[in-house]
Amino acid sequence: MSAQGSFNDGDRRHSPTGRGPTAPAYEVLPITTDAARAEAAALATDRVRLLAEQGITISADRARALLREDGALGFYEGGILVGALVLHRDPDMRHWGAYGRDPGLLVSLDPAMAGSIQVGRMLTLWLADYAANSRLMWVWCDVPCEPGAVDEAAQWLLTYLCDLGWETRSPAGLSPTGERVVRLRLRTQARPALAEAISDPHAVGPSAVRAP
Repeated sequence: MSAQGSFNDGDRRHSPTGRGPTAPAYEVLPITTDAARAEAAALATDRVRLLAEQGITISADRARALLREDGALGFYEGGILVGALVLHRDPDMRHWGAYGRDPGLLVSLDPAMAGSIQVGRMLTLWLADYAANSRLMWVWCDVPCEPGAVDEAAQWLLTYLCDLGWETRSPAGLSPTGERVVRLRLRTQARPALAEAISDPHAVGPSAVRAP
C-alpha cells in the first residue's frame, strides 16, 4: 500500500448531515463543534497510525491544533469523514513577497489531515473552484519544515501536494511567526460541474481573502 492509500471503512468518521443516497458523493462542512473536532482528531490519529505502518513518522499534534482554529473544514465522502483542512481569514503574506500580492486564499494542510490521494485530488479541485468563485487568483499553502535533518512529515506533504499539481516557490523562508516553511501555490479554476460531485451547503470560509 502506498503512503497515500485510503483508510479502511472502519477508520472513517460519519458526516453529521446524514446525507441521502441522491446527494453529491462529497461534502465540505465546517468543524465548529466539540463533537466534530473530536471526530476529526480521531481521524488524524488514524492517519498517523496508517502512515507509521508504512514507515513514515509524523505527529498528530499540529493537526489537532489546526482543527481548533476558525476556518477548519471536514471533507466527507459518502457521508464519512476522510480529510480536513483550514482556510485562513486575512492571511499575512509578507513572506511571499511579490508572489503574495495577488488576491488569494491561504490554506493549512497536514499529513494527519490530508487523506488518500483521491481525497487530496478532490480537495484540490474544490479549493481551486471555491477560490475562483470568490474572484481570487491563487490558493496558497505553507508547509512547515524543520532545518537540518530530513523532515519526513514535510517531505511527505510536499510530494503529496506536488503530485496533485501544486507549484513550489523556492527557496524556503520564514513565516510571519518565525516558522520555516516551504511555499506552495495552486492556480484557481472555476468548475461549475464540480457542484454535482461536491456539496458545500453551509458557509465554509471567507468569501474573499486578499493579501495586504
